[in-house]
Amino acid sequence: MSLLNLQKNDVLDLTKKDPSLNNIVLAAGWDVAKKGLFSFGAADMDLDLSGILLDENDRLTGEDGIIFFGNQRGKGIFLHGDNRTGEGSGDDERVSITLNNLPQNCNKVIFSVNIYQAKERRQDFSKVKNAYVRILNSDKGDTEICRYNLSEDGKNGTSLIFAELYKIGSDWNFRAVGELVQGTLTTLVNKYR
Repeated sequence: MSLLNLQKNDVLDLTKKDPSLNNIVLAAGWDVAKKGLFSFGAADMDLDLSGILLDENDRLTGEDGIIFFGNQRGKGIFLHGDNRTGEGSGDDERVSITLNNLPQNCNKVIFSVNIYQAKERRQDFSKVKNAYVRILNSDKGDTEICRYNLSEDGKNGTSLIFAELYKIGSDWNFRAVGELVQGTLTTLVNKYR
């Protein structure tokens, strides 16, 4: 599969391009603006990648269908730790997904990045730059399938719906979303209860 750079709302049919695709990684990265005259507290931002598993009616598959730093493992999905600083180059957080092992009633996984305690710390995505999400094929040595670079600054949002992985028939598709939300992971999850 060749590398593909997606734009907002672009869709890629993952399993049609590679019917053997089963083990993937969704990796996300971002940079936080360095401390300066008007960026108090920006270097202390803790961003968290999460996954919300939904059924065919866009409802939560169950309480274990929320993957985040407090619940890192679900059926067919696993969050690789919690990067609390965003320091360093490359991916900041990663989620492994085994498509055939997701719960049978799971038709969609929404991936978001949320600022931990954003309201209490008076933080928002205006201090976040160079945000991206990419899909890797784990069965082929973490070969990058596609990437979505968020082209705009985050403004005052405190959560960002990065992307969706969803099923049509037996085919899994990836859609670049890039939707800023004012709220927390709980705010997002409550939309799907």
